[in-house]
Formats: sequence, structure tokens, C-alpha cells
Amino acid sequence: MKVLITGYGIKAPKIQSVSDFKDVLEHGKIILEMIEFNHGLQLVCGKIDADLTALCPKVLKRYPRTAQMVIGAAHDAIKMAHLINRLQDKRVGVIIGTSGGNITEVEKWSVKLQKNNQISPLSIGNMNANALSTAVSSFFDLHGMSLTLCNSCTASTDAINLGKTLIEAGQFDICIVGGVESTLTDVVVQGFSKLRLTSRETDPAVAGGPFSDDSGFVLSEGAGVLVLESEHSAQSRNVIAKGWLEGAYMNQDGISIYHSDSSGARMIEALRQCLNGQVPDYINSQALGIKENDTVETIVHRTLFGHSVPITSIKGMTGHYLGATGAIQAISSLISIEHQFIPPTIKWNLTNYPDLPIVTETKYEEVNKVAITSHGYGGNNSCILLSKL
Repeated sequence: MKVLITGYGIKAPKIQSVSDFKDVLEHGKIILEMIEFNHGLQLVCGKIDADLTALCPKVLKRYPRTAQMVIGAAHDAIKMAHLINRLQDKRVGVIIGTSGGNITEVEKWSVKLQKNNQISPLSIGNMNANALSTAVSSFFDLHGMSLTLCNSCTASTDAINLGKTLIEAGQFDICIVGGVESTLTDVVVQGFSKLRLTSRETDPAVAGGPFSDDSGFVLSEGAGVLVLESEHSAQSRNVIAKGWLEGAYMNQDGISIYHSDSSGARMIEALRQCLNGQVPDYINSQALGIKENDTVETIVHRTLFGHSVPITSIKGMTGHYLGATGAIQAISSLISIEHQFIPPTIKWNLTNYPDLPIVTETKYEEVNKVAITSHGYGGNNSCILLSKL
């Protein structure tokens, strides 16, 4: 039985629709800007400026920002799948991945409590990471499993993997899966700054280049949601699928909560198991612009493909969405499959990766299979393979 993708939606900086995202991907547009935080720290980041409550202001204005984002993305995905007001007679699971959870709410209420001894009765619910999946379930009146995966940067890729597994096991007809992240807080940006992982470049046209010179990544907020559906369920209502989830695999380096395996051995295993003998038309890579991450991506690619399979990273355009990144990479890959192009890697520096087949300009060609790589702080490795029907 195939697990099909019948809908997807995205909310990100300067991206409020799939067509917006296609335009960014196809033309290599940068959606990042300079943001000033407390203590004088200035960083290039990706921040959503759109009204996230417009879908239902009365309800959403009380919800945390992350819940507003993921509900908006889920609504677009469900609408694309022709399932608005049609989910109640289906067995539906909700799995949302995140790294930071509702850390913005934690920081906000901690500051208010310290300064003014004030806290809202809504604060406990809004600080709870499970509010992310629960918000989707409650907003769309769903009564199946509701699960938030706080699994570092692989969280949404892992959510997709788990959704596939549960549908194949016959537990659900449909799984609404994806990820959301909003971590533009003083605690997060100062923490990453101490680790020297975020880019200190002040020009959005330069900051956060994948396969570049180890200048650091750019934090971005966003949400990506996909509707996974059993082949039987999709066929029973004559919906046209956007693709199918052919492979998925995840593992753990098991080294430290602070480090991952720089040899790439476990990541090689994860991608090999995911592909199961298939050769993708290109790799949608998590390459960020930090040395260890980009080096692991390079080792994996050289080991499994040599120079034969193109590789690209969208992070120069979009920034890094932490736990939401795998779902957003998946959506970019589905757009690529539908419109038959490979998006470019921008802000690259091939001096450091001279023999890697990096796509540096939009490449229009047949695309039927895309592999997505994702790995996270603490040693998570996760890969998926999306294919055209």
C-alpha cells in the first residue's frame, strides 16, 4: 500500500501560499531581513510579518504564535486535499514536529512574571509544546491521536516518517503531519550566538550560505504541513495525489546531547536505508552553512553517489526552520516534482566543495524522485524519499 500526499501548506517569511513558495524557489529569492534583539545583537533572520490570525481571529488571537502558524499551514494543506469539513468521518492522526516548541511563550511570560508579577490563565496552555498538535486537532474537530514531537531539527521529518508508519499499520486513514518553529527570542539567538553557529553577516544577500565558508546559518520561523493518506482512502474519493512517500528512515548517532557524528556514518546508513536501492533525481539537502553540517552532507553524497546525483539546499533563500525544516524541504520537493525544476543553492562557495554537483542555478529537467536529508543537534538523522505517482 502506498502512502500518498494529497495536500500541503506553508507559512513562512514572505510566503503565505504554495504559489509564493514556488516563486521563491524558482527564482532564488531571499526572504530574510536584519532583526535587532535585546543587548544590541543584530542578526539576519526570517520573520513572518503577515497576520496569522486572519483565518479565525476570535479563536486564534488567544493562541500562541506557533499554533497560529501551524493551523494556517494545516488549513491550506487540508484545503488542497479537498478535505475541509470532510475529516470527521475519517480516522485522522495529527503529528507536529518542533525543536523550540512554545519557547517564545515561555520567555514572554517569564519576563512578565519577573517584572510585574503578572501571568495569564492562558499561559500554561500556551507554553505547553503539546498545544501545537492539540491546536490542530481542536481547530479542525479531530479526535484521533494528537502528538507533538520535540525532536530537534529532524522533528518534522520524523513526524512524516511516523505518519507513514501509522497509516501502513492500518491505524489511520489520514495523518496530518509537519512542523512549526518560532524561536526568534533573546534566549535562543544568544545561545546560538555563543555557539558561534549563527551568521554574523549583516547583509541578507550574503548571510547563511549553504556549502559556503562556515559563516553560520540563519534562523527562520515557519510552518509546513502535509496531508498523508492511504492509497485506499485517496482512491475512494477520487482525489489526485501530489506524490507518494516512497521511503523514510531515521537513526541516532548516540554520542552526546551536544554533538553529532562528524564522520557521517549514521547519516550514510539513514539515507541508504531510506532509498532502499532507488536513485533520486536530486538531493534536497539540509546543508546550512556551518562546517560540520555541510561536511557530513558532502561525505554522505560522495559515498553514495559520487558526482552522479545533483544536490541543492534551499537554506540560502529561506534560512533554517529548525524542527520545521524537513516538512518545508518536503513541500519544496513536491513543488519541484510538480513543476519539473531543481531549485538553486544560493550564496555558495564552491572553493570548499569543488567536486560536489551543487545546483547553483534553477535547473529545468525531469524530476520524479527527491531525497531529503535532515539531521539535528544531538545526533538525530532522518531521511525521506518523495516520488511522483
